[in-house]
Amino acid sequence: MQARNGFTITELLIAMLLGLFLLAMALTAFSSLSRSAKQTQQIAELQQNGQFILSLMQNELQNMGFWGGRADVLLAATTTKPDAPSPDCLNDSIDNGSFPSVDQGFVTLYAKPVNSGRQLSCIPSALKDSELLQLKRLIGQSQPVGTLKSNRFYLETDWQHSRFVSAASSGLQAEMNYYPYQHLVFYVQKQYRDGESVPVLMRKRLIRNASGHANIATDSIIDGVERLHFEFGIDADNDGSIDYQQATAEMTDLQWQQQHSRIVSIKFYALLRALKQDRQYSNNDVYSMGPHSFNADGDHYRRLLISSTVFFHNSQL
Repeated sequence: MQARNGFTITELLIAMLLGLFLLAMALTAFSSLSRSAKQTQQIAELQQNGQFILSLMQNELQNMGFWGGRADVLLAATTTKPDAPSPDCLNDSIDNGSFPSVDQGFVTLYAKPVNSGRQLSCIPSALKDSELLQLKRLIGQSQPVGTLKSNRFYLETDWQHSRFVSAASSGLQAEMNYYPYQHLVFYVQKQYRDGESVPVLMRKRLIRNASGHANIATDSIIDGVERLHFEFGIDADNDGSIDYQQATAEMTDLQWQQQHSRIVSIKFYALLRALKQDRQYSNNDVYSMGPHSFNADGDHYRRLLISSTVFFHNSQL
């Protein structure tokens, strides 16, 4: 009798079913691994950005109140100073911008909730419902006259004199102290990256451009910063300790001018968001930031909320 070659229809069907079963298992495992890899990548990205913004804010805020420890910075209002940039970053009602003037206060720390329209005269658009923060202070150590950089401004000071200068200013003296001066504004703005709307932490900063004029430059700092909020520690009796904390929206002009009280600390909240959506993930969390909250409302973005408090060691100088 001649033997049969090949498989029966039943055997082929069984083999096909087994093959489909194994393929389904492989696809399920691949899909699970893909979701896990995306989740891990986004969480790592959020944590990395969180560490970066913590470091950034700590570095920028810890020198608040530092003006060389010698002369009152308002003495510089009575001396010749560089022309202000146009447009400058300022609040017309309480502040005159990058350099002090005789007829108006010099507000060195200021924040405000972002509303619609132009902000501080220098920000065409910012993310509404977030907040912006403006800083003015000296940084680092006194620089020798011969090392002053052409793109910066400095405060020239001794125990009874101060003025704002640049490397090109006349009358620079070797016996004076020259501290680098910074005027910064941090805010959040939406930008488009690969078809996605991405919230970005932005920075405005005072520089001296190639033609020797003051200018406000704009930098993108960190992608995925969705909200900024602040609370300020107020020393009401000038004894160096915090008497109460106050949110940005509750701060008054007198408190910003620090005439009868001192701002001695700042607590900041930063809500970070993944750059891309994950359709397999739904976020229904509510993120609390002092008196503010953000409801993810079931969208597909992972988020991380960070906060920290910085005390100003130079607040009494």
